Amino acid sequence: MNKIMSGTVWTCGDNVSTYQIIAKKRWTLTGVDQEVLGKWAFEEVVEGIENVPFGFRELGYSVIVAGHDFCGGGKSIEHPIAAMQGANVQLILAESFSRYGFRNAINRALPVITCPGISQVFKTGDQLEANLSTGEIRNLSTGQRISGIPLPDHILKLISAGGLLKYCCGILQQKNG
Repeated sequence: MNKIMSGTVWTCGDNVSTYQIIAKKRWTLTGVDQEVLGKWAFEEVVEGIENVPFGFRELGYSVIVAGHDFCGGGKSIEHPIAAMQGANVQLILAESFSRYGFRNAINRALPVITCPGISQVFKTGDQLEANLSTGEIRNLSTGQRISGIPLPDHILKLISAGGLLKYCCGILQQKNG
């Protein structure tokens, strides 16, 4: 796994809830399919993409910079994380996360970094580079730098394995191998 990530930023404010990330009307009864859910990510938040399949993905954003309490309000549901993955979101940085949103992202191998002050450093369209191991974040468009909370090695291993389920399966295979 590459511990240095980069991409184009989409910014959002505080309290972006699970239901704003993916409207409940878009949830499927067939499981948590990121490709299906990714068609409709952020359609009720981003102007011009409602009812446009893969509208958010087509905008080309791969990094989300959020305010406080990102991905709150949905308890332990995985749908918003799967939707963001299906929309090609590779990294999320926020002032703060809901604890369920943070854990579900890690469990599904979507890197997340808590970074107080991040909202003031980036605007939509900026280019970002982040080091997951050190928490060092650079705005490549402006040259500004900010430090977030780095991800510990055990979390990086889990993400590198493809998420919690794949990590645990890998451990079991090694034991039974």
